[in-house]
Amino acid sequence: MRSPAPIHFGPHPVIPRFDCPVPAEQVDRIRRLAVEILADDPRLSDTGVFGARVHSGLADVPSLHIHTVDRRFQGGSPVLREHRGLFLAREGDLVVLGEPCDDFVAYCREDLRLGRIGVLVPRPGRHTRRLGLAVLQDPTLCHRVAQVARRAGGLNVIPYQATGGLWALAGRISELSETPVGVGGPPPRLADAVNNKVWFSRQVGRLLGEWALPPTTSASSWALLAERVRRLARIHPRVGIKLPSAAGSVGNLVLDSDELLRFTSLAELRDHLLGLFAEMGWIDPFPTLVSVWEDSVLLSPSLQGWIPHLEEGRPILEGVFDQNVTGRVGRFVGSAPTRLSREVQELIAAQGARILLLFQMLGWYGRCSLDTILVGDDPATARLHWVECNGRWGGTSIPMTLVNRLVGYWQEHPFVTAGNLLAGSDRRFDELHRAARSRLFDRDERRGIVFLSPGPGETRNGFAALSIGRSLPAARRGMRGMLRELGA
Repeated sequence: MRSPAPIHFGPHPVIPRFDCPVPAEQVDRIRRLAVEILADDPRLSDTGVFGARVHSGLADVPSLHIHTVDRRFQGGSPVLREHRGLFLAREGDLVVLGEPCDDFVAYCREDLRLGRIGVLVPRPGRHTRRLGLAVLQDPTLCHRVAQVARRAGGLNVIPYQATGGLWALAGRISELSETPVGVGGPPPRLADAVNNKVWFSRQVGRLLGEWALPPTTSASSWALLAERVRRLARIHPRVGIKLPSAAGSVGNLVLDSDELLRFTSLAELRDHLLGLFAEMGWIDPFPTLVSVWEDSVLLSPSLQGWIPHLEEGRPILEGVFDQNVTGRVGRFVGSAPTRLSREVQELIAAQGARILLLFQMLGWYGRCSLDTILVGDDPATARLHWVECNGRWGGTSIPMTLVNRLVGYWQEHPFVTAGNLLAGSDRRFDELHRAARSRLFDRDERRGIVFLSPGPGETRNGFAALSIGRSLPAARRGMRGMLRELGA
């Protein structure tokens, strides 16, 4: 059986995995819901303030990749995250790096043969962790990028997440170059909404029904938070509190109900929660999501998708991956193609297709993944709950896209990823590269280890890697072998 052909959106190869047409009556229902949402927030998909030549979409022109994000409560190392833009770049593209690791850049260009990728380093300033704003406030870099756009007749700006700051940069480049600039992501207000856990849960409940979510509510004040936490604690053994716009587990707090119920008054519980939030640096956290923290979670599958413009076709479902999460709050540390049966995967894909179609009808464009949990004793009969949307590039979608670039199709060359490796070590990338050389990715063999970040000496937070094999067990063995080589 021939592999499905990739569909290219700008530099990104997108390969369909599931065909899940949405029934006509459901399409009509989703369209009505989209109309209601837009009526409540008419500016949700508006980009007019950034200029008439700036739009969502990607063309066959050079791209500017920026992989930091202008938001609070982002976990992980900025150095680790910003270098991931190299994996999406191609010959002639530009990548913005605040603290470039020259050895790692050379590895991407030469070992992985991703092409001659230009690196831009903004001048030091107060926006060193907000690279879009740093470029915007650096006239020399803005004019350099505008020159590239002028020569090519246009430019793509491809962000980790499509924030207002990145859209403002696209507007400035378009103004300087007098060319169209496409943003590889949705309008910024829509991006904020979809990545907001409270908003996402509300729309999934309206679309699929409350059964599609863990018991979930939200709170907009300390008094409401205390009341809703205590209400769930009386019924369930653990309660989860989530900051609505935090990435991954960074904004998760898991509390034992027995501890919560020891407070005899709501005022005491409120003061206890206020103290916990202060310890974690969570200032002005409202509205906050409050939900049951499920104990019998079998797996945490993630559905990877790409949403084109409406006239380009329906959302593309690229695969279901099992997320490897650890710790009390479920920190993401890696992923692999799912072990679930085809039937369960298609159930996830069919429901996910409806969610992504709603986002498309609201004006979404680009990368989008949906996180779920399976709750129960057997995957075949477990309850499927939708818990979060990652309306951005991430720790599964970037490796998946990179593997497609390196070997053609990840489904035929399975891979596993792992992060937070050698955390606490000061070993630098050049040392790791030498130590693991015999296990590194071989283009002819189409297997081996690919480093996904500089070393812990540069990231100060461990490093990430993926292993490609002829089978999933082989990919896992390759990862274990690499870790043995490094003494991990």
